[in-house]
Amino acid sequence: MGCDTQPINIAQGILQALSDLPFQLNVAFFGTSDVLEQISQHPLITLFPAQEVISMDDDPLLAIRRKKNSSLCLAMNMLKDGTLDALISAGNTGALIAAATLSLPKLPGIDRPALLTLLPTKKHPVAVLDVGANPHVKAEYLLQYAAIGLAFQKCRGIEHPTIGLLNIGSEAEKGTPELRNAYKALERLNHLPHARKKFIGNIEGRDVFNGNVDVLVTDGFTGNVFLKTAEGIASFILQEIEAYAGDSLILHLPLLRKRLHYAEYPGAVVSGIEGIVIKCHGDGSPNAFCESLKATCRLLEQDFLKRIKVELTSNVLGT
Repeated sequence: MGCDTQPINIAQGILQALSDLPFQLNVAFFGTSDVLEQISQHPLITLFPAQEVISMDDDPLLAIRRKKNSSLCLAMNMLKDGTLDALISAGNTGALIAAATLSLPKLPGIDRPALLTLLPTKKHPVAVLDVGANPHVKAEYLLQYAAIGLAFQKCRGIEHPTIGLLNIGSEAEKGTPELRNAYKALERLNHLPHARKKFIGNIEGRDVFNGNVDVLVTDGFTGNVFLKTAEGIASFILQEIEAYAGDSLILHLPLLRKRLHYAEYPGAVVSGIEGIVIKCHGDGSPNAFCESLKATCRLLEQDFLKRIKVELTSNVLGT
């Protein structure tokens, strides 16, 4: 509820995809009665009616305090008490992060949760964090984000992920004082006992898509601007190709759109909390929600939260 895509379209897309998923899972839909009444009965679907909806225009903190019977708050409470294993939402980002932060404990060693998302590159997707949760960060937060990113990419099958720090130049002395301090802290990861080289240095925005790093860490303000700029450029290029493409290229457009358009990608992970919470794009396609389901189940199967704790212990706390 509360997203730009019609909720019933999302629900129907998920219903159609359930039979194609390589695993069985039970899905709980939270929504107002007028939406839930349109959903066909399914043995793997449970419906939970909500009396309120948090809209995109609502103030995040006020909304979660005043709209206790909203779909978001009801779902978050069930995640908190263990009834749900994970939560996926395309609603108000600020409200989702606030509800998760207030309802769920932070993981040991985490000061501020972060939003983690995947972006395509020439090689394989890079995990970028933070992309919007914390506009202002300290060097130690960026070190924590690096540990989260390492755990995430290991869950995706990358055995020895590498880290880059988003900056205005590749030299160690570049950037703000916090970025220079973060550089020194991240560089120490390369000198831990039995450590492979994890931190490869500063990465300029134009070089991210070469795919030479698996994890890109930055503050939430810079990360969000970088993410939205990348999404905008990808959409612009796809539109230009569609407008001028010849017959041979038109055949490849569906593949290009699936690879490059942000609405087709899984949502961002609200990471650093004791729970799996995924934030989808407000205008994401039903297919993007299905991809988020697959990504969520992979995180659960790979014990993502436990892996973060291991990375925090070995990389951040230095034990």
